[in-house]
Amino acid sequence: MRRLLWLALLPASLSAQRPAVSPVLPRVWARDTVISAWLFVRPGVPLATTAGRAASLGARVRVRSRWLHAISVDAPTAALRVLAQDRDLRRIQPLGRFRLAPHGVFETPRPTSAAPGDTCPAGGDPILGPSEMPYRLLHLRPLTDAGVDGTGVRVAIFDGGFDTENPAFTGITVTAQYDFVFGDTIVRNDTNDVASAQTHGTAIWSLFAGDVPGRLHGVARGASYLLAKTEDVRSETRVEEDNYVAALEWADSIGVDIVSSSLAYLNFDNGFSYTPSQVNGDVAVTTVAADLAAQRGILVVTAAGNSGPGTRTLWTPADGDSVLAVGAEDSLGGLANFSSRGPTADGRMKPDFAAPGVDVCAATGGGRVGRLSGTSLATPLLAASAALVKQLHPTMTPMELRAAFRRWGANRAAPDSLRGWGRPDVTAAATFPIGVMPIAPVTGPLSSVTPTFTWNVGNVPPSASPVTYQLRIARDSAGVPLVDTTLTNVTTYNLRIPLKPGQPLLWRVDATAATGDTASTGVIGPITVPAWASLTALSAPAGATTDSVQPTFTWTSPAIAVPPGPFTYDLFVQRVTEPVSDFSVAGLTGTTFRIPEPLERNTAYHWYLVTHGGSDTSVARSQGSFLVLDASTPSATLLYQNFPNPFPAAGRDSTCLWFDLGTTGLVEVEILDLRGNPVRRFVPGPDFPPILTAGRYGRGTAGGATCDPRLMWDGRAGDGRLLPAGVYLYKLKAPGIVLFKRIVFRGK
Repeated sequence: MRRLLWLALLPASLSAQRPAVSPVLPRVWARDTVISAWLFVRPGVPLATTAGRAASLGARVRVRSRWLHAISVDAPTAALRVLAQDRDLRRIQPLGRFRLAPHGVFETPRPTSAAPGDTCPAGGDPILGPSEMPYRLLHLRPLTDAGVDGTGVRVAIFDGGFDTENPAFTGITVTAQYDFVFGDTIVRNDTNDVASAQTHGTAIWSLFAGDVPGRLHGVARGASYLLAKTEDVRSETRVEEDNYVAALEWADSIGVDIVSSSLAYLNFDNGFSYTPSQVNGDVAVTTVAADLAAQRGILVVTAAGNSGPGTRTLWTPADGDSVLAVGAEDSLGGLANFSSRGPTADGRMKPDFAAPGVDVCAATGGGRVGRLSGTSLATPLLAASAALVKQLHPTMTPMELRAAFRRWGANRAAPDSLRGWGRPDVTAAATFPIGVMPIAPVTGPLSSVTPTFTWNVGNVPPSASPVTYQLRIARDSAGVPLVDTTLTNVTTYNLRIPLKPGQPLLWRVDATAATGDTASTGVIGPITVPAWASLTALSAPAGATTDSVQPTFTWTSPAIAVPPGPFTYDLFVQRVTEPVSDFSVAGLTGTTFRIPEPLERNTAYHWYLVTHGGSDTSVARSQGSFLVLDASTPSATLLYQNFPNPFPAAGRDSTCLWFDLGTTGLVEVEILDLRGNPVRRFVPGPDFPPILTAGRYGRGTAGGATCDPRLMWDGRAGDGRLLPAGVYLYKLKAPGIVLFKRIVFRGK
């Protein structure tokens, strides 16, 4: 909001405390006139305080809104100039005028043999007659034929009046009614109204609750209704946005589930209007109030407007984030040319949905049923559809209802700002409001190799039961399913085939209700299948050491159902340089084992497990070798073959250099090329002096890696250059002895 220029010239500390003023107001402040405006009060300041101050300046207080913490007033311009300096106010904004959403789109009745003014003669379906079209397009018949009619749902309708004496509404429950124009409890035409005042609201209500045998049958006749007359159609009288806000708070105070509003705001009195940039969900009071209603558990359904086909032609409160804005389609599913388009000024996708809004049969008064067009007609059809879903799922929140309609919208694959998610399949939304939701497993790795598959479809209506589920479980996207089974009214399946690691897991559930409606989880996965055993001791990739000749081996396993479980294990220990095992044991049932026989010190070993699950097996090998350290002084000087050799190998990019010194003395350890030229020296060097004491070198410390990182060669020369692949010599020179080993470097 731009501030007044003269306010902007005040010191920052003062002007910052003045209310923001809509830029349209200063244009008329110089005139002596009365302006209808909203006064937004700062938090903590009582509304009564501001109302009293405004009244003392000659303003008439129209509405006090608890939700907005604001009051609407009819105020002289002189009073508004004073209020523009009131530090208790946050913002001053003019009121807008209602505009009927059809806005000139009602069609001329077509010639028929019916009574004058009728354009929907009986024919076709014996109950619905020509009003069958919306039932078909919105897929309502499976619900309504099963007796779902909105019973237990409370719906409020905001409009210009309602013919409560029309016999089409016989037997309908009206919980409350209020005329916000004249301040009484009569919502049909009275002596102050023009003859057409109740026409629009009556037509809208008839789509919910009207009944003209053979020609019209409302979608939600079992619901109870709150009728709010908020629109004054007399051209000389303004009815501003405050009636809409007051009606929302009135309906909330009584208790309401759904509000249907086929009204829209954009233009203001005296030519004021919301600018395109203000249709952003945060400026119009009707929009803000409608979003607040959603926070209180009220679903607000409103017309998108009839200003199409241009983009950004929405009217408020259709720009609300939590409001269901409805566009209009014809009987073939084509978007009506007049239907307003989005997006909102801040780029959000609107409208939310589309519904039949062209040539819709509705009560037009005097027992007549006529074909009418406009987003006004699409709005009650969608709101009545929501009432059916709400009856079957009474705990659904407004946003859950919206999500259900989105999930089953005809345009859900590519929602846009022409029709949003499109026309919902209402029976599917009521049958599978959350679709088929996978519960487990959905992420990996699995905690069990015999997982239990579970999914959820919410509370399926009795008319849609039984539900059959086809479950497919596979190890890849193209292969033959591991499981392909059909279940009835069961949302869990216990797999009793142990899944081996290697391939991922994929699964899918397709649901079919008794009504023929279907839903699917889609493909879930790929999900990682864990190893049957993960070695947790003496299995580091860089190798491991221990000072015990009888080390303890440990491992972990995922869960497995019984049968085919429990897991049993065969354990094997073998020297790195030998193909046969030094030790083996079969039939272990635990996950820890201490070897009963001593292993040889100063020798590199591997170990592995064979895990049995039912009749199948899986092998887990240690990632690196392990060494039983020898703390004694060696009796002789030895040079061991480097390992791994060749290298790099098995994820290791360096090779270990081991040697023993039987006596203390001057030592050299270096890498030579095949011509005998030194390429890398380790001893003497930065980490070792030229004279070494007798001992074992190159090993790690107990509990650490197999190798001393100071005696590992990575294929580089002493100056850091990467050497070419080839055969190199590893040389140890000690007192009285020179030893060599060949190293094969594969290159990097």
